[in-house]
Amino acid sequence: MARNKNTAKTPRNKHCKARINEATLLRHIARLNLRTKEDYKSWCTLHGFSASLVKTDTQRQREREKHAQNASLQRLRQHSSESKLRFQIMKFSSGELTHPPPKCELLVEISVGFKKCRNPKVLLDTLLHLERRSKLMSDAQYIRGIVALVAHYPGWKRPLDQWRPMQHNVRRQFGSLARHLLTSFDVPAFMDSVWFSGRKKHQDWFIHIGSGHNIRTADGLPVPLTKKMAHHYLQAPDRYTVLTAFRWAQVQSLGGDSCLSDAIAGTQLARRFKDNDFWLSVLRFFVDNPLLDRTHVHPIIDFIWNEKYVDQQDYDADGRLQNTGPAQPNFTMRGRSGDSLLAQVDAWHRRLGRVTLHAGDCRWNRWVIDDYRFVEGNQTTDNSRVWFIRELLSSKELVAEGRKQKHCVASYAASCASGASAIYTMDVRDKAGERKLLTIEVSRKHRVLYQVRGKRNRLPTNTEALALRRWTQENGLTWNDA
Repeated sequence: MARNKNTAKTPRNKHCKARINEATLLRHIARLNLRTKEDYKSWCTLHGFSASLVKTDTQRQREREKHAQNASLQRLRQHSSESKLRFQIMKFSSGELTHPPPKCELLVEISVGFKKCRNPKVLLDTLLHLERRSKLMSDAQYIRGIVALVAHYPGWKRPLDQWRPMQHNVRRQFGSLARHLLTSFDVPAFMDSVWFSGRKKHQDWFIHIGSGHNIRTADGLPVPLTKKMAHHYLQAPDRYTVLTAFRWAQVQSLGGDSCLSDAIAGTQLARRFKDNDFWLSVLRFFVDNPLLDRTHVHPIIDFIWNEKYVDQQDYDADGRLQNTGPAQPNFTMRGRSGDSLLAQVDAWHRRLGRVTLHAGDCRWNRWVIDDYRFVEGNQTTDNSRVWFIRELLSSKELVAEGRKQKHCVASYAASCASGASAIYTMDVRDKAGERKLLTIEVSRKHRVLYQVRGKRNRLPTNTEALALRRWTQENGLTWNDA
């Protein structure tokens, strides 16, 4: 009996048709950027389509059109803010926009960058490239750093378009960019801060190390370094700055620990490097007295500096105030013990208050930064916290601050009167009442926070540091909190 061909092939044809439909469905799911059938069913339900897996070509076409529409809207939302920034960058580069809103830090830094830059075309290309490729354009500090990198454009070792950010952390992205453009050898992470300070000499040290040279041979170092110090310099923690790392290197090479290094980094020795041999003897004294509480390091250094370098004032026979020179210009550490030095520091603190009050109330004008007030939380609830930062404007206020906080801020009266420094105090008010927290020294010339100390010269807590950084960002100040 002859076999009917159509009858014999029908089951096989149905099986092939089923396989073809399955493959078509999976391709359709992939075109919607989905992975499984369950994902597809959920997507259809969310967007108002049937959750059935069996659909006509017309139904699937409508689903693909909906997916394309959603993708376009997502790209538009993602790039709307970026497109606005790109438009403003173009206007700054062409000179159409020259006066940005004063409170928009990003635009202010971009404007300043184009005014200072000798290669505006390179700066434009760099900003546009980084705006597309990284998160660096979201922070004014990093825009300032980008402008500094462009200033070294003739020395770039690799093309910018070959750089790709490998991390999500913005600080690490910037460090990667700086090393891609300017280095062939490793550079410690703490040196990244040189690109935000505006000091070309420090930036040259970064390039010097990145070119494979020893830090000892760099130009303009504040102190000479031994081979051992140069080795320790490159090992300084990331929280240090390019200058405090020199004190780290000295302390570590003398056998000190990181606790002592941190204490030294919080003093004026972190930015003043005169009489290197003498101050090395002071560091040896601290290393040789490991049981001396490190909280005493700051007041001891302030006392020594005052005795050795600061002009003293006294009244002559006619009652006129005159300078009498430093109290002990030949001060040395020879033969001194921890106990005797602490007794001298305590006597100096008591004498400082008496002399300042006897000399009368010296006053000075307020700096450009107004008093600050910031409220955290809801004032109608118990979780609110109000931060206050205000400038101290007289020697009496400094004396009162020093007595309250148990430190020697009263010794800064002359610096404040001359306009070199501004001293601020931070208070907080919450459900526990109002408390005094920190005393802050700001260099008016460099707009940098030099010292931030609490009671008995303690360092700020994390919560205090966050509030303080908010204040610095709003007022264009720099704080390299080591």
